[in-house]
Amino acid sequence: MMFHFPYTKRVPLPVLLAFRLLFVLLLMGLSRWIFYFLNSSTFSELGFWELLKIMFAGMRFDLSAIVMVNALLIVLLAVPTGIKYEPKYIKVTNYIYIWFNAIAIGLNLMDVIYFRFISKRTTSELFQFFGNASENYFLLLWQFLHDYWYMWVLWLVFIWLLIKSTRILVPRHPSPVRIRIWYLLQVVFLLVSLLFAVIAIRGGFQLKPIGLVNAGKYTATQNIPLVINTPFSIIKTIGKQQLRKISLFDEAQLNAIYNPVHQAGKTAYIALETNQKPNIVILILESFGREKIHFYHPQPQGSITPFLDSLFRESLVFDGWANGRRSIESLPAILAGIPSLMPVDYPTSAYAGNSLKGLGTLLKEMDYSTAFFHGGSNGTMHFDASARAAGFDQYFGRDEYDNEQDFDGRWGIFDEAFFRFSADELSGMASPFAAVVFSLSSHHPFTLPDNFKEKEELSPFDNSIRYSDFALKSFFNKAAKQDWFNNTIFVITADHSHPEPKHPYFKHALGIFAVPMAIYSPLINNTGYFSQSAQHTDIMPTLLSLVAYDKPYLAFGNNVLDSIADRWHLSYINQVYQLNDSNFLLQFDGANTTGFFDLEQDSLLQHNLNTQKLPQQLLMEQKLKAIIQQYNNRMISNNLYVK
Repeated sequence: MMFHFPYTKRVPLPVLLAFRLLFVLLLMGLSRWIFYFLNSSTFSELGFWELLKIMFAGMRFDLSAIVMVNALLIVLLAVPTGIKYEPKYIKVTNYIYIWFNAIAIGLNLMDVIYFRFISKRTTSELFQFFGNASENYFLLLWQFLHDYWYMWVLWLVFIWLLIKSTRILVPRHPSPVRIRIWYLLQVVFLLVSLLFAVIAIRGGFQLKPIGLVNAGKYTATQNIPLVINTPFSIIKTIGKQQLRKISLFDEAQLNAIYNPVHQAGKTAYIALETNQKPNIVILILESFGREKIHFYHPQPQGSITPFLDSLFRESLVFDGWANGRRSIESLPAILAGIPSLMPVDYPTSAYAGNSLKGLGTLLKEMDYSTAFFHGGSNGTMHFDASARAAGFDQYFGRDEYDNEQDFDGRWGIFDEAFFRFSADELSGMASPFAAVVFSLSSHHPFTLPDNFKEKEELSPFDNSIRYSDFALKSFFNKAAKQDWFNNTIFVITADHSHPEPKHPYFKHALGIFAVPMAIYSPLINNTGYFSQSAQHTDIMPTLLSLVAYDKPYLAFGNNVLDSIADRWHLSYINQVYQLNDSNFLLQFDGANTTGFFDLEQDSLLQHNLNTQKLPQQLLMEQKLKAIIQQYNNRMISNNLYVK
């Protein structure tokens, strides 16, 4: 049997599909330039070459969005059937191509104006707006049409260009060919098209698909809206639960109860013995829950963290708390003072494109150089993007290490080897510097190098803790011989607690957040164990106080070296907020208090005092509500830093 279609076309369907996708890519790029020129005052500090870099990087996000928008078109044109050459079928695919892309470009053009009000790209919150019957959106749309009529004209021009593009190239009928060969070629076309679509939507071959947070790898936080596009922003946030605006307190009341803006201040009871700006190294230990550290919680079988125990005896040590349960949640808290108080982690939330002034950004104002070290595959957990968003310019991962002989076969580079590498790179950095070194080997599946002798009586995880502790000792031994060591402040913590809690305290809703927190430095004479709370979001305020940062900044934490500052810890688990002030724990579901516990008398949370409505509970309720209002409203309005 032979196929023969009397209607002659100009180009094969693969060529037609490629042309249309490239044409839309061109239009999306053009709309980005319009976005830039009509908002150029916002991006006035961009140099020419950086602007070109942003525009080029934006093509990656454009292509991802374009393929998602045109997924139906790709399938319809690639499906192995002769029907797709029929005139009515072609007309339908033309309409799909024109209007799907017209809507996408229209959203992009809409944000040219809307960006001026929200300082970010529109997210799927747009659907919440149109789904709210109380919003006068038809009146607002009419006002938008009236005030910004030229944007509608631009949109009509883009639609006209899309229509014209359907007439530049049209499908060509296949030449007569045997049916089996024709179907074989069409199946190949379909498979290649689907493979291309998957790669394009993922944004490449990297470990995880690109998201909003990845835009931070290419530019400063305030320029992220120029990298991404609105269809990408909306699609990537669909299904991500949005925060709701809260109006429990007026602004004066709210700031009187709780205000995350910190004024410049001095530490209360320690001083650094140096006239130079100190270096900063934050060591984040994978899964080092407080229970596993002998210094905090003596182990029956002896210490599995002998070096860390010895280091803590020469440090300022606190009862540390993580603000989240996952590694991806730890970096915003530690490096930008942003806790995890929503159902999704901040780096993959609808608000990941918000502007921040993290620790690295603020320290760069004081001429610090910044770097982030993690031995995992580049892109894992969006660490590279999160570090960049917090102002850490250089990133060193598995790619930069560039020696697969030290690869653990699963996760990344073994800790000891990567820690040595990190120490060498730190020695090459200009002082003062601020760096983060994130361990890896105590992450599942707990693979260890062959030359490390494991103890058979210990679990694989405990042996991995022993190994990472050994690697940490190697790091400090090497660092201590470097010129920069004696002028450095080290902060030691963990990203989150460990996966094998034994004691009931470390299994309940509060104990699962227990991590170490210590400050070690040859510049500090004060040492000792302070049984007071110190959470991840306290790290940035504490370090900024030690280096005498003299401008206001925002962080949902406190300087732990300020003797009059409040001591509390925030967490969010199973959609319940928790506020812990060391004496009491308050649990709140967003509307009502569900639990209130006296931690001094009931450390295992067995006696809920909620029904008693104690004065302490009422005070903590008020404070937590104020914190949530500040968090939600600032997150929604892109107001997470002091302007």
